[in-house]
Amino acid sequence: MFTQCDTFRGKFQNLSQFLIEGVRHYGVDDQTAYPSITSVISWVNRKKWAEWRQRVGVEEANRKNKKATNRGTGFHSIMEEFMANNDVTTMTQYSVPLLQLMFKSAKPYLEKHITNVYQQETRMCSHKMCLAGTVDLICDFDGELSIVDFKTSEKEKPEEWLEDYFVQLSAYWAMFAETTDVVPKKLVVFLVAENGDVQIVERKNIMDYLETLRDYVSQFVQHHNALT
Repeated sequence: MFTQCDTFRGKFQNLSQFLIEGVRHYGVDDQTAYPSITSVISWVNRKKWAEWRQRVGVEEANRKNKKATNRGTGFHSIMEEFMANNDVTTMTQYSVPLLQLMFKSAKPYLEKHITNVYQQETRMCSHKMCLAGTVDLICDFDGELSIVDFKTSEKEKPEEWLEDYFVQLSAYWAMFAETTDVVPKKLVVFLVAENGDVQIVERKNIMDYLETLRDYVSQFVQHHNALT
């Protein structure tokens, strides 16, 4: 059982979510919308993804993307219920053999490392960076306040392939700190592969990722301003 803490309840404003010219944005008020951090990172990596689609073929790329989306969405749904201390065995997603295997593999690690749960699937924004997003989990991970992101993959990934995940997490770190005046200690990527392998990678050099984040946001803003 995870301790559900309301320490930061009421700190985060309700943000709407919608698309502007195909880019996900969050509505901060009636006149202001910020792009999502995932949209910014996807845009920065657009050429790399285009090259990958060309290399594997459009049909195969679409198949892989659909599979990854379904796997990730299903796993996240199970994680959200489990971290809230709810019974996941009655969920439709749990009846999928792959998702059940991945959850059973992740479960002992979650119970070992996580104690207090503060926020789940929380929409946040940074007015300083004009950026928004939805964080998977804010919790005490091995006793330290942490920003945690759940990822799924066909197989375990080399750590250097996770760098943009930490850029994404640094954005949530900045949004959380700006909103609450509380500074999380670390960023955690919790990745589960289809064979059940669990990969936990932590980073505390958050300022380095924030520097990359600012560069990404600058590129994104300059490009989109040039179009208007």
